[in-house]
Amino acid sequence: MNDDSRSRSTLERIGGVETLPPLPYVAHEILLATSTNDADIMDIAATLSREPGLAARIVAMANTAFFTRQKPIYAVEHAVMRLGLNRVRVLAASLLLNRVFNSSQCRAFKLERYWHEAVGTAFAAARLAPLTAPDSSKDAAYLGGVLHSIGLLLLVHIFPRPMNDVLIRHGADPDASLAALTHEALGCDYGEAGELLLREWEVPQPITAVAGHSHRRGYSGAHQELVNTVRFANEWLQVDFAHDQMDDIPPLPATTLARIGEACRSEHDALATFARLLAAG
Repeated sequence: MNDDSRSRSTLERIGGVETLPPLPYVAHEILLATSTNDADIMDIAATLSREPGLAARIVAMANTAFFTRQKPIYAVEHAVMRLGLNRVRVLAASLLLNRVFNSSQCRAFKLERYWHEAVGTAFAAARLAPLTAPDSSKDAAYLGGVLHSIGLLLLVHIFPRPMNDVLIRHGADPDASLAALTHEALGCDYGEAGELLLREWEVPQPITAVAGHSHRRGYSGAHQELVNTVRFANEWLQVDFAHDQMDDIPPLPATTLARIGEACRSEHDALATFARLLAAG
């Protein structure tokens, strides 16, 4: 069986009705409601309140030690204001996806690290997007960053043992391509899996393109500026936002990249605690 046939075979298995996890309707509404350009806090609070467990968790998050020296709050709309729309996006996505996927059977997969990287990529992509993907909104860049590696969650959920071996190999050789190792083990990479999943979930096409192609350099298809912005943001995060350590950078002034990188670095360090809370669910 050649690589293309093997990839199709694996994706057909993943795409089976009983294999691909469904996204609850309310979850779809919440993801879309927190990703519009002119998101209204009251509208978002109303949508979140349709999922009581999620609403309660968001209020609880707004009252955690992450927000020290602030008075307790009890209303969802106040929680949204305290957390900020970007954090609510990540929190809603993480809590919803943690319910959909079970990563506990894959010991080498670290959920806290996954969310820390997703958050860092999202914040960096949103800061870069006005300059590197002007035809796309910051909101699309942010959600694209959050969901760029969702295929990894899917594969860990469906194939925990093979993915455990893949992640152990990648941990022993971090310079090896995780996508290539995944393809070698399963016949498809996590980008293909993520694109299939988000298409099935009817997530907007630009975000689907990001999930499918942001781990590949040289992508030149639909939404390429957004895809390449998220790819660069993720690679930039891996070197602690030091652009002088990268050989493929956007055509921006060095001073601009340095300024954005410093903001991203500071934000990423602060969000480590937030990522731990996300992983705890």
